[in-house]
Amino acid sequence: MEIDRKELKRQARERMALTDPKFWVVALAYLAMTTGVSWLVSLIPLPSPGSTVSTMDIFLQLLLILYTTVVQFGLCLWALWTYRQLNPGAGSLMQGFSVAGRVLLMELGIFIRTLGWYFLVSMMFTLPFTVIILSVGDYYTAWFAWFLLAVCLLAALYAISLRYALAPYLLADHPDDGVSRPIFRSVELMRGWKWELFKLDFSFIGYEIINYLLSAAVLLFFLSRAGLLPPSFNDGNQALEWVQACRAVIYSVQASILSTLVTVPVSLWLIPYRSVSRAGFYDARLQAASQERRQMPEMPPL
Repeated sequence: MEIDRKELKRQARERMALTDPKFWVVALAYLAMTTGVSWLVSLIPLPSPGSTVSTMDIFLQLLLILYTTVVQFGLCLWALWTYRQLNPGAGSLMQGFSVAGRVLLMELGIFIRTLGWYFLVSMMFTLPFTVIILSVGDYYTAWFAWFLLAVCLLAALYAISLRYALAPYLLADHPDDGVSRPIFRSVELMRGWKWELFKLDFSFIGYEIINYLLSAAVLLFFLSRAGLLPPSFNDGNQALEWVQACRAVIYSVQASILSTLVTVPVSLWLIPYRSVSRAGFYDARLQAASQERRQMPEMPPL
């Protein structure tokens, strides 16, 4: 069971080029509606320290998560319509708000299922690793075991998330099916196809590395201007102070904004390219599932 990734990505590029407005305009609108709004929320003045601050901050962050989830569904709609050559506009990013309740309930269902499966898998991994770590006296071996455990848990979480990767597209195609049907249907369609979707996602790693290097270069520039590079300390206390000073510089407003803005040129290509390619994977999987059903032998009459 394979999908021709090169052909799928070629079709994605061709259909992106036909969009009006251009795909980079939609990507820019998406970044403004997500990252831009997040920056604006961070500028909202909060009350003086106290219990109200944490409550207000939690409320704003929760509201931002819900809003971003709906906008991401709008991006799925744009990508699906783009791949099907239905000529969507930038306004499709707002279409998710017409079914916001269903989108949020579906994502809540996915979150609960992912959390449940992750808990079971983490228990399966953690118990044997803990026994190994406790029985090993060597510090470096124990550290490597903890690192390997973390990698296994991250890989498990990603594999679990692939079960539900097609749910947004299924909801977009059949919004009247409710919020549970797309989840179950996604699990069914992804059975035996997770590796193919992983290979498709991994094929974009080069763009992610470029963005990471650009962002890291900006942060290193700010650290150098602050006199924190190269690091110089003689004991543990100085090392801790150096780490805290680095964190203060990295999370400063100027460094955060510039380290994000420098990745925008690549993101304007990567976001629509990856989204349309995933939509193409969804359509290819639907076609393959339809062929599989036609090839199934019919049961003889009773």
